[in-house]
Amino acid sequence: MRCWQLSCSPFFAIGSFDFVDSEGTPHTGVSAARSLVEDKNQWRGELTPEVISQAIERYRDGDWQSTYEIVFLASKMLRDEDGDSYDYEVALGADPARIGDIYDSYQTNLQAECEKYGKTPEQVEYLMGKYERIETPFSYEAFDTWDTMLLYATTVSIVLVVVIGFLTAGIFAEEFRYKSDAVFFSARYGRTRATRAKACAGLIVATAVYWIGIGLLSAVVFAAAGVSGASTPYQIVYPYSIYPVTFSQMYGMVVLGGYVGSLLSAGVSMLVASKTRSASVAVCIPFLLFCVSPFLGRALPFKTLFTLTPDQLNNVMNCSRIPYVYQVGGTVFSQIPFIFLLYAAIALVLVVLAKRTFGKAMLR
Repeated sequence: MRCWQLSCSPFFAIGSFDFVDSEGTPHTGVSAARSLVEDKNQWRGELTPEVISQAIERYRDGDWQSTYEIVFLASKMLRDEDGDSYDYEVALGADPARIGDIYDSYQTNLQAECEKYGKTPEQVEYLMGKYERIETPFSYEAFDTWDTMLLYATTVSIVLVVVIGFLTAGIFAEEFRYKSDAVFFSARYGRTRATRAKACAGLIVATAVYWIGIGLLSAVVFAAAGVSGASTPYQIVYPYSIYPVTFSQMYGMVVLGGYVGSLLSAGVSMLVASKTRSASVAVCIPFLLFCVSPFLGRALPFKTLFTLTPDQLNNVMNCSRIPYVYQVGGTVFSQIPFIFLLYAAIALVLVVLAKRTFGKAMLR
């Protein structure tokens, strides 16, 4: 069932687009995606205060389909400095003078964000440096395809991580399962080259399965729905994100996070299998790390710890919304680049340890 859902996910993604034409008739599918993008792209270009004011007026007049993203963005930019939630219609009640100063209000709120999440002067300075890289006024182009793909790529990457753990668990455990370990290790290069080849096979399987799965999803959806919005800044939907990237770059971050998670899943599965000599036990560990850990993070009080757990590799889109920063001595760093580097290194170390553990199996 899971494999069927995975193979059909591009078609589910395409079918998730909705468009209502001028006569009020709803449409879905490929034609809906193209029509929706065309409708929204009448606002393509810089979102100056004047353009935002025009969009708000059009929204009030009933043209919500092409303008709601701009109205919601304006409402987020106009939020109170200490607001933890957004009133998505605050822009509709704002007077023209406030809309005219909307980017000044936004800068004020960015400063408040730095002081809220920066626990030390170094962290505040780090956050300010990140926010200074955000270019205003924002440039707009309909980004519905990318927004949808961020959700589907996140879901598919979680499935692929679990599948890869299942596929790689048997690479080292199969010799013990079929009682062929004595023959394997008695071969001339069994303990060296053959074992190394098994470790490399695990990395190749993880890489091939992941990129084929994500590549198929991306190719089908982008070919059908287009790539409008690739250069639209991600701040259009999350203006207080500390990552000044475009939608296409954010998609790349989501995909890369999933790949690092796949390598980690393979490394963990192979190491546990070589230690326990059981593929069944090894399969459970990636599932616990990537699927159970998020629920534990919500239930347990160790919030900071659970912002750095492996499941965050498949949660990049949500990670980008909150400016998590950490400090060691005088060095400040943000969450997403850190977990990418940390778990990529851990994954490679685990593969090496799996190789060595399996190679020493008959010596114990």
